[in-house]
Amino acid sequence: MNTPATPLVFQDPLQNPENHTYWEQAQQGRWMLKHCLACDVSHHYPRPYCPHCGSDQTEWRASAGEGEIYTFTRMVRGVETPYLMAYVRLDEGVTVLTHLQAPDWDAVHIGMRVKLGFSASASGQNVPIFVPA
Repeated sequence: MNTPATPLVFQDPLQNPENHTYWEQAQQGRWMLKHCLACDVSHHYPRPYCPHCGSDQTEWRASAGEGEIYTFTRMVRGVETPYLMAYVRLDEGVTVLTHLQAPDWDAVHIGMRVKLGFSASASGQNVPIFVPA
């Protein structure tokens, strides 16, 4: 069942003081993760407190944006435009829920190497997505 890849038009992301740097850097083509200085673990989605230890000692670090598919699903029922969603385990150890854009859906598999890409929202904000490596 190879579904044609019709690009999604993303809604504009909600921005707030905690994620402003994230979206600003995405617009420049860079993807940032928060890293906790107390427990030495990175996390995503960006927030001021570490979800692992509760520390507020976090900093922004650039991500290489490479990893592998942990699991994925095809969203085809009840949606106007079919799309793929995936959990991607980054090489930095963080697992993220993301959109996956692949020209051949039948080739997508668990363990597949993927890399960061960007897709524009309705207003032109870069939204991180992943594509086959």
